[in-house]
Amino acid sequence: MIRLAALPDVFRMALHSLAVHKARSVLTSLGIIFGVFSVIAMLAINEGAAFEAQRALRELGSDNIILRSIKPQESSKASEGGGALHYGLTNEDVDRLADNIPDVLRCVVVHQSKRVGRIGANKLNVMVLATEPQYVDVARTRLVAGRFLNHEDMLQAKAHCVITQSLAEKLFTFRDPLMGVMRLGGEPFRVVGVLEKLPRSMAEGAGPSGNYAIIPLTTDRQRFGEYSIDSGKGAWQAERVQVSQVILQMDSDDSVVGGAEIAKSLMQRYHEADDYEITVPLELIRQKAQQRRLWNIMFLAIASVSLIVGGIGIMSNMLASVTERTREIGVRRAMGAKRSDIVAQFLIEAVALTMAGGLLGILLGLAIPQAIEKALQIPAIISPWTLVLPFAMAVIVGLASGLYPAWQASRLDPIEALRHE
Repeated sequence: MIRLAALPDVFRMALHSLAVHKARSVLTSLGIIFGVFSVIAMLAINEGAAFEAQRALRELGSDNIILRSIKPQESSKASEGGGALHYGLTNEDVDRLADNIPDVLRCVVVHQSKRVGRIGANKLNVMVLATEPQYVDVARTRLVAGRFLNHEDMLQAKAHCVITQSLAEKLFTFRDPLMGVMRLGGEPFRVVGVLEKLPRSMAEGAGPSGNYAIIPLTTDRQRFGEYSIDSGKGAWQAERVQVSQVILQMDSDDSVVGGAEIAKSLMQRYHEADDYEITVPLELIRQKAQQRRLWNIMFLAIASVSLIVGGIGIMSNMLASVTERTREIGVRRAMGAKRSDIVAQFLIEAVALTMAGGLLGILLGLAIPQAIEKALQIPAIISPWTLVLPFAMAVIVGLASGLYPAWQASRLDPIEALRHE
């Protein structure tokens, strides 16, 4: 056992020995410095990437179940009606989903089509989303000006629209878009609101441009109908999609998984073709969380190699120090120092090296991820555990690296040590 009364003297002697060999101490701790830094940097970048991915999913709402029409890979699987390709979700599907899935708070329908938006000489390709007033609640999107569609717009099939801020800047340039009139597919629509943006996953398939216009579902059916013309590969193809997207908002996260299973069963029963897909944000969030944990373990294992290398450097340095200080150890033993005092001195030296390297590594780790974020636009999030964990690992490495040299030093015979030159 280490004598508590002698511990302060042992501590001072250990620090004095490190101070005498400053250059060696700094070089020995470099492995720990870079090891701690690399652990912090990797974990911070992984945390940032995971946060961005989960944020995009949470924009959908963890309490939502989203069904989307997709064009079958084999067009023969889709039905032909009046010369048009007919596929995807139907109004009957919407009724079945709303009637058979329990705990549904809101069932929101979206019909999607591509139109040309025009204001004067300015024109752009616009993705038109025809939907209901509840869309703003399930999509969790934010208005920056005006209002969203209301029930009066739906009942009277008014030619009102809400556009994204990106589209407003491109078409209206420096003019105020509110109450301005824009043409969609040749039809005039009055702008009543401006959205900051649409959630990426909610508008999946609409393209990355951000040019979206939202109109009442009743207006869409009166002005445009369910048919669209798709021109590709030099041929024209008429398509009929009754419902592009259905969003089911459940009353709690607990009811999402069960509701999703019922939705899958209903769709499989009434759809032979693979003309739909079901997205459950809650499941995706959980999967991303699991992936983040696996990536953290992998990054931690990779970055820990440098800590182990640093520990090997400390061990070799301490073994060399034992050989150099054999006579000093003999003198201390002859003057009454116990083996436990020798062990404590060498362990304190090893831990002091790793603690100093760990603290410097933390300082580097705090600065480098921010530099990476600014230079490469990769998010980096540093949480308390990403700082504490590598520091604790460094201390453990120091203890492990110093144990064998300390044991070797304590096993030296005092008489033989005094004879050493």
